[in-house]
Amino acid sequence: MIISRGSERVSKEDTYLNCAEVFAYRSTCLKRKYGAVIVKNDAVLSTGYNGSPRGTENCCDRGECPRIPLGLHQGEGYGMCRAVHAEANALLNCSREQTVGADLYLTGVNPSDGSVHKAKPCPLCARMIIQAGIRNVYLRQSDAPNDYIKMPAEKLEWYLEG
Repeated sequence: MIISRGSERVSKEDTYLNCAEVFAYRSTCLKRKYGAVIVKNDAVLSTGYNGSPRGTENCCDRGECPRIPLGLHQGEGYGMCRAVHAEANALLNCSREQTVGADLYLTGVNPSDGSVHKAKPCPLCARMIIQAGIRNVYLRQSDAPNDYIKMPAEKLEWYLEG
């Protein structure tokens, strides 16, 4: 989390990425905690974190993630994942009219030690982000100020080459 000291001011980008990080701590995922914030015209439209669908049992309550013992990484085994991703949850709370031209801020956190994970949407979420008309995606890279990647949504990796 980027904080200000004295008369310093946190950048607007880090402020929204901080907001995404706060929502990541609400995640029910044991493998990786993610938070997303959708912003348009300097107003927060929606937030999301990764976790099981409402009313269903989640991994932190079960005490297990089916993907961890199999050593699966990003883009692998999502059919057995119990979570709706942070980006999808944030998008589900908006209409396309709201998301066209908006920006999405994404932060990932490692549950084991709370360190920042280099954020990157999975290909399925990237497709949804593009389809929703999101303009840019800000991906936090570390806990250092202004350490993020600003990527036009259409440049996201939305499919994996065979």
